[in-house]
Amino acid sequence: MANKKLLIIGAGMAGLSAGCYAQTNGFDSEIFELHAIPGGLCTSWQRRGYTFDGSIRYLNGASPSSLTHELWRELGLLQDAPIYYYDRFIRFEGRDGRAFTLYTDLDRLQEHMLELSPQDEDVIHEFIEAAKQFRKMEMPLDLTPATPLEAMELGQTMLPILWPALRWRSVPVREFAARFKDPLLREGLPEFFQFSPPDFPMMLLFSVLAMMHDREAGYPIGGSQRLADTLAERYRELGGAIHYRSRVTRILVENDRAVGVEFEDGSERRADVIISAADGHSTLFNLLQGRTLSAAQRTYYRDLPVSKSILQVSLGVAQDFSAETPAVNLPLPEPIYLGNVRHERLVLKHYCFDPTMAPPGHSALSVWCEADYNYWRSMRAHPKHYRAAKDLVAQQVITALEERYPGLAEKVEVVDVATPITYERYTGNWRGAFAGWALGTRKMSMMMTGGMSKTLPDLDNFLMIGQWVEPGGNVELAVASGRDGIKDLCDQEDRDFCTQFPRAGAGA
Repeated sequence: MANKKLLIIGAGMAGLSAGCYAQTNGFDSEIFELHAIPGGLCTSWQRRGYTFDGSIRYLNGASPSSLTHELWRELGLLQDAPIYYYDRFIRFEGRDGRAFTLYTDLDRLQEHMLELSPQDEDVIHEFIEAAKQFRKMEMPLDLTPATPLEAMELGQTMLPILWPALRWRSVPVREFAARFKDPLLREGLPEFFQFSPPDFPMMLLFSVLAMMHDREAGYPIGGSQRLADTLAERYRELGGAIHYRSRVTRILVENDRAVGVEFEDGSERRADVIISAADGHSTLFNLLQGRTLSAAQRTYYRDLPVSKSILQVSLGVAQDFSAETPAVNLPLPEPIYLGNVRHERLVLKHYCFDPTMAPPGHSALSVWCEADYNYWRSMRAHPKHYRAAKDLVAQQVITALEERYPGLAEKVEVVDVATPITYERYTGNWRGAFAGWALGTRKMSMMMTGGMSKTLPDLDNFLMIGQWVEPGGNVELAVASGRDGIKDLCDQEDRDFCTQFPRAGAGA
């Protein structure tokens, strides 16, 4: 009996993961990617000797002792990648000259917070003790339980932190921070995770702090594109094929079954199962024309907030920033408008801990800012105005950083600006949103109670995977989603799910 044929739309981390697990579980698969490289939003790019990372700031599962590490072990992803573990993650600078640093060692963090505000001793102790409770938390490999057994296994995974999770999943960070008497702690705590929505839950803050404390989360040296390239090579070793610059424009449906895909040039490819690892909005409303959505899915795309559209200004500078905290949240002397969005602060990140990012003694810097998609879309309609607008925001950012780092402007060697339209062009992500859904308290509760469906009503032989059904916006969730989708297919086929991959380099 011939193996079932799978067509996967999108060579991001979810699509590549699904392809790898498909190949090792007896399916024949091909991936179609609109860009010329793999990775999707997990990407970085090179400019004149500098590498600018557009994705990973930390990766969960770096420690072999964590459950998430099983993903990387199965796929062979981190076996040759050194991991950088942060001692300081970000520093929030107040206007009064003080600074609140997010130390990754929880005891050092507590000491630092007490030095800043002895009057907040009770709240600080509660904060640190709650974070330590989440050291027992593990991300389940089966994200969306499809059977009672999987639901039971998920429950067992969550059991050690059940009560802390129930306590903190619906408490926004801003609400907790308001309890601090000290204005620096009150203002700084909600700003530690950039672009987080107003209802970003304490549970997520605690879980990240716990993982960093235990050295379970770190930065893979080589960055995002290296990770994506490694996974793409793994997929090819397993016998899969990736077709780049292949934009899918329609999913073919016959008799309530997905039967193939159509491309920009009008050609078609047919298969037994179609898996979309592409942008959720584009998949449902463009490729499927919105005709198979459930009422719940229509509500999600109408009402749930998506992650911010962003503007990334990257600089290659002839200056060593390695003594700085890897990320610094800086107050500006006067607000500036980047595009049409007002900014009172900038978050500057450097990558000096990764020697592959810049020449010795030099630094790759990036500033991510909230952006207005509609503004940049209107600019893009007039190429000359679009280029001028990008040049202007780059100059504004350099001028603002010069205030904090005198002499920086003359050391800038490379300038690169990515707008929401850049993200949309190369990844297809709706409105240039860089991480799917905004992860607030409502999304947190949904994730803990089954998540979003990977299937559609009245449409057989179709699956969606990735950050639009496994909200969280990080690489490990995308990879786990691809694994989960193929496991569901194996369950439907009544076959055992295999995670024993051939050794890298040994062939499929």
